[in-house]
Amino acid sequence: MKITRIHIENYKSIRELDIKPNPKLNAFLGENSVGKSNIFKAIYWLLGPIYPTFNATTKQDHYLGNENNKILIQLYFEDNYLLELDESKDKYQFSIRKNGEYQRDLSTLRENFCSAYVGTERQIVDYLPSNRWSLLGRILLDINKRFLEETIEVQETTENRKLKSKVIKKSAKLKNELDKIRDELLFSVKDEDGIEIMKKFTTMLQEESARQMNMSPNDFKLNFNLYDPWNFYKTLLILVKEPDTGLEFRASQLGTGAQASITIAILRAYSEIKLEGSNPIFIDEPELFLHPQAQRNLYKILRKLADEKDIQIFYITHSPYLLSLEHFDEIFVVKKSKEKGTYIRNADVDKFIEDLKIRRGIDSDREELKLHYKNAFEQTADSISSLEAFFAKKVILVEGESEALLLPYFFEKIGFDYIKEKITIVKCGSKNELDRFYRLYSEFGIPCFVIFDGDRDKDDEKNHKRINNELFEILGESNIQDFPDGEVHKNYLGFEYDFNHALKETGFENVYNESDPKKSSKGLELFLKVKKQLENSEVQIPVWINQIKKAVMEIPEETESVLKKSDSEQIRGEWDRNDIF
Repeated sequence: MKITRIHIENYKSIRELDIKPNPKLNAFLGENSVGKSNIFKAIYWLLGPIYPTFNATTKQDHYLGNENNKILIQLYFEDNYLLELDESKDKYQFSIRKNGEYQRDLSTLRENFCSAYVGTERQIVDYLPSNRWSLLGRILLDINKRFLEETIEVQETTENRKLKSKVIKKSAKLKNELDKIRDELLFSVKDEDGIEIMKKFTTMLQEESARQMNMSPNDFKLNFNLYDPWNFYKTLLILVKEPDTGLEFRASQLGTGAQASITIAILRAYSEIKLEGSNPIFIDEPELFLHPQAQRNLYKILRKLADEKDIQIFYITHSPYLLSLEHFDEIFVVKKSKEKGTYIRNADVDKFIEDLKIRRGIDSDREELKLHYKNAFEQTADSISSLEAFFAKKVILVEGESEALLLPYFFEKIGFDYIKEKITIVKCGSKNELDRFYRLYSEFGIPCFVIFDGDRDKDDEKNHKRINNELFEILGESNIQDFPDGEVHKNYLGFEYDFNHALKETGFENVYNESDPKKSSKGLELFLKVKKQLENSEVQIPVWINQIKKAVMEIPEETESVLKKSDSEQIRGEWDRNDIF
């Protein structure tokens, strides 16, 4: 059963938070101590193994440490279920409602919402089936449910000593077999006088219990039942055999990395088998102890669980390998401020569709829009940086490889450690893609500084003017039209011609082809030319490098959405559908 809405008030760092989760994957990311874990703790308070109460609540569990800030946690599920924990109520603080009506037998009903949680410790003992809220426990509960429903054909001997086929439940067959094992083996142990110990023990226990309760021994019966299948499933142990010695060890005795690998293997197995269980899974930092290739493989497993098994998954991550630009609506950037407490910035695909309709009069749908973001991501040839940007404080967007190579080199020369400042440089692939990435990152509150070519010296002047003017609009530039002025502004630098021409103007030689600018040196070839001339002291670092540094550092650390809404003024030009994506 999937969560459709999460509402939290006055819990730890959370003043008020309302989240509309994705039905598939939900990746929560952000800096340390912004409240990511607090969101998961609040959810798991209602869905974990311990019945939710305020008995163990401390002052620190309340927002700002003020116990007058009453905690409220609401989880909305499919089928109009609502699980609520409300500290402001005098009694019945935990409740379950369906279609607005309060439900009874909450302990039993709550088990239908139990969700597996994989914490950062990665201790196998935490995930074994002895805990039905664990990942293995959840899998085996589903298997046990199927076992109790399945039947088997057995042969019975009739009074005429003929064999007769009969269909019975597998659980009944198990009970019969276990009763035989109990009576013929377990209870057959005798003392030195040849008396069956268990028979004597049960008789004495029955008689003495009856006497203590003032009952007849015939009214008191003891029975040792073995046949609950769950008792067998929950005793499962994972053993690992060491090939050199042949010794077997419990998985819980292995190193943390090995236990983490087994945890991922459990997830992989869960993605392959067919079970009915569909409650959410929560994972804290799934990338722990995994190398990059293993992280990418893990994302494929999570994707398969979500897409093919229809399981909703929530996870906290610090890894770009566990994100997808195509599925940007599954990303939740967690932030915290003094005024708001913990809050979230995320992107709604429908708002991008609305923005596209307003700007260009084009109708699109979720699948088409996300597909084109996927294409943009794959064409950047800088895919990891474009995902790292979601973890950055600020982003510098550039067109191509030349800027992406030379900008870090220039920053190093002026002593600007942009990585320490949590700034990511993203190569967008072309000028046409700059506004797409700008809109996307802005929706998550991530401020961008844009560097682009005005291309005054290129063919198709009309098209370049159009693209430039669209960039001016999204950057909030109202004083310049058609071509940039080559000056560093608060959030962009637009070269009147192009990057190569700007380097030539600074004094670098053989970097710009006057007769055919398109044939100017690019990428690594340009980088090596510039590096050689700079290290030979033939030319100085461009003055606009320090200006870029200053402008980037002065950009506020959070920006507002730039998407157009239906009540905005709209000016539409003549657009071809191929210009959109």
